[in-house]
Amino acid sequence: MELAELIAPLAPEHFLADYWGRKPVHIPAPAGSGRAAVIGWERLNQLLGVRTHWGPEHIKLLLNSAPVAPDFYMDAVPGRGGTRRFADPAKIEMFLAMGASLVADAVEQVAPEVRALTDALARQFSARVEANLYCSFQGIQAFASHCDLHEVFAIHCVGEKRWRIYANRAENPLEPLTGDDAQARIDAAKGPVLMDVTLRPGDVLYIPRGYFHDALASSTESLHLTLGITPHSGKLLFELLQDMALREPAFRAYLADARIEGGQALAGQLAALGARLSELARSRALLEEVTLRQRQLAAPGRDLALPERPMLDFYARTDRAASVAWLETGATLRTGAGDQLLGPIADAADYALSRPAVSVQELRARFAHHPEAEIGALLAQLVRLGLLQPYRPEL
Repeated sequence: MELAELIAPLAPEHFLADYWGRKPVHIPAPAGSGRAAVIGWERLNQLLGVRTHWGPEHIKLLLNSAPVAPDFYMDAVPGRGGTRRFADPAKIEMFLAMGASLVADAVEQVAPEVRALTDALARQFSARVEANLYCSFQGIQAFASHCDLHEVFAIHCVGEKRWRIYANRAENPLEPLTGDDAQARIDAAKGPVLMDVTLRPGDVLYIPRGYFHDALASSTESLHLTLGITPHSGKLLFELLQDMALREPAFRAYLADARIEGGQALAGQLAALGARLSELARSRALLEEVTLRQRQLAAPGRDLALPERPMLDFYARTDRAASVAWLETGATLRTGAGDQLLGPIADAADYALSRPAVSVQELRARFAHHPEAEIGALLAQLVRLGLLQPYRPEL
């Protein structure tokens, strides 16, 4: 399922221009839509049977809007790697009978049909995408009003659920509110109801990051799949700029004592470091690194088709000298024939040049975040420069 099918009948260009990151929208299921079939009760029960996935990090129970301590529904299971904790289906069932709601996280890791959808959205938005399932029962509210730190698509699968989205919005939040008064602060900040909608099977609700909302099952039972989409934010720049800056002695030097010369020496040093940071922020090297990180978020999964196996196309490294230089002006391939800019695919080039031999299929697997066409173009470039040559090993 691609974005166009997920939001049909709303056109993708209309959605991206008017709603993405801007305002929520309810998209009723069009006639004949199969969106609700993405997950049903039978499939959920099958997935919950993959017990090794459902540790404390992937499954939660909530009762009266409060989390149930995992100790009440986890079992310690010994294994070769030591003892791990997994959810006990009988204990889960008991809490659900008491009115608890179930949250199953990272469903894409155990459901290939869901991973196809998360992969598609990751490609669309250059983002990390995680799929979570929410199972709740009539009149029970799993979560109090809150806002999410990511974009949300909720696909309703079974039953009905009433959603309220409030008029006010936290501006680009990175961390949830915490503390004893966190809920009171949210309730005071959320404002009046902006949207009050009931989702039915096949309906989709899009909620941008930061919009306060809550939901309540309005049928005997309710099941929906939430897709959380998290592109990189400007926070990434601090990590990348730190790595770049600390390669330079000036950033590793001690700061001047603020007591000397009335702080003038320190002020001058900070101004110089700030100017240098500004140069690094405008560099091609940073642009390439951010591009690479975005690609890595969108790296697709792959399904096996056993017993089919691919024929491997090998290339051997020649004795011609070459290296990848990570320069402020961009990652560069250095050879006896001169320098050539590589761009974000420099990581694959560096790996290929460091190995005595490499196959096309290995590069595609190890660097799945790069388009296959760029991997092919890189290999062609390295062959043309005499750095690699095709060969057939004896396997």
